[in-house]
Amino acid sequence: MTWDFHDFPGAFPVHVVDVVKDKQIVLRWDAPPDGDPAGNYETTVTMTFEGLEDGRTLVRIHEAGWRENEAGQKASYGNCEGWTGMLAAMRVWLEYGIHFREGFYK
Repeated sequence: MTWDFHDFPGAFPVHVVDVVKDKQIVLRWDAPPDGDPAGNYETTVTMTFEGLEDGRTLVRIHEAGWRENEAGQKASYGNCEGWTGMLAAMRVWLEYGIHFREGFYK
């Protein structure tokens, strides 16, 4: 499957590793090139979903496998911001029907 983001040009291949209905999604995708002689690499994203007693769902997203260099840190922070924005947009859409990201990156 591929993901295409309005704010980043191009399509990003995503490899689904595991899906447990209502519990977890695990996927891998390419990290941005960082000039490391070892070449390109992938990170692993784990999304977990936990039903709470009040009917809400706790969503956790963990992305691992970043190289421990400046480029890896920068990319990890950028993706963290992206996951946060995605979850916020999903919540606003689900609760209020508002397209939170519409026009956001223009």
